[in-house]
Amino acid sequence: MKKIVFAVLSTLSCGAAWAQSSVTLYGLIDAGVTYTNRVDSSSGKGAAVQFQSGVAQSSRWGMRGVEDLGGGMKAIFTLESEFDVGTGALLAGGAEFGLQSFVGLTTNWGTVTLGRQYDFIGYYFPAYAIAANTPAGLLGWSLPTYASGGYALDNRVWGDLVNNAVKYESPVIGGFTFGAMYGFGNVAGSMGQNSSSNFYVGYANGPFSAALSYMSIHNVTPSDNSAEYAAGAAYNIGKARLFGYVTDVQLSSGNRPRATTFEGGASYQLTPALSLGGGLQYQTRNNDVGSANQVILSADYFLSKRTDVYLVGTLAHDHGFSAQAEAALGSPSGTDVQTAVRIGLRHKF
Repeated sequence: MKKIVFAVLSTLSCGAAWAQSSVTLYGLIDAGVTYTNRVDSSSGKGAAVQFQSGVAQSSRWGMRGVEDLGGGMKAIFTLESEFDVGTGALLAGGAEFGLQSFVGLTTNWGTVTLGRQYDFIGYYFPAYAIAANTPAGLLGWSLPTYASGGYALDNRVWGDLVNNAVKYESPVIGGFTFGAMYGFGNVAGSMGQNSSSNFYVGYANGPFSAALSYMSIHNVTPSDNSAEYAAGAAYNIGKARLFGYVTDVQLSSGNRPRATTFEGGASYQLTPALSLGGGLQYQTRNNDVGSANQVILSADYFLSKRTDVYLVGTLAHDHGFSAQAEAALGSPSGTDVQTAVRIGLRHKF
């Protein structure tokens, strides 16, 4: 990242103290070609070879700002926009800053932020997921999010965002952090409708880190509320990193659909330029809906600190629904098995 500092030094009204402000411009561009077999379409089943943007990570640009207010207090903000490299179009529903847009205050007592922002699961739990510890991205998010043949049982680890959110996170206390978030539904006459609540506890000590979280969402579908429990952990051993998580998501109505996802993996820095990684995912569902599993392998070669080329392959097997090996941009298979392979280029600035 290049940091552009606008040296805005303002004399405080109380005397000769100075406050310094800075704005950091940053971004990421991810582009490549993805092959997916057994795609089910109106013309039959066949392979799809597609140019795709934002698979390993969503292509984005953003601004982060901080102003030192004195006395250990700082004002902060983030504005972040998502776009399609292939077309130049804005994503996230066409919102100008659809990935993040929040303002807040940080002190020695913690940080409070207000606006559109990641919940704690979407912010912290990718650290325990194959999709984020390797360049798998959307090829590693499909099984955790596609649990009901759609996205109603999305476990949010891939980073869903919450509108109209107020979020508090504590400072580090003996290796622990904790936080709470509330997303306002903004519905007249009802505090609960379309609202969400999220709680988080994390711990880090040397090579070990872990987290627990709970998320409740009202009206995740027109007739359902959802409740999610999540736990994750990681351990670094030399050039290797071991990681994993478990999530449990349940809807409130009817036969109360439920999906429990287990995931574990590893990455290894084979050389200073080459990293290998991969892992396994397994999911169980209630109501006699079959289980699902997926295996993911990857190789990531760094041309520099900011630019890498990568290769990812995955095999998805779903006993309950048509398999889908890639979230969001992917298409379901006409069978219970699907394979996807991607080669891509990623640049951070």
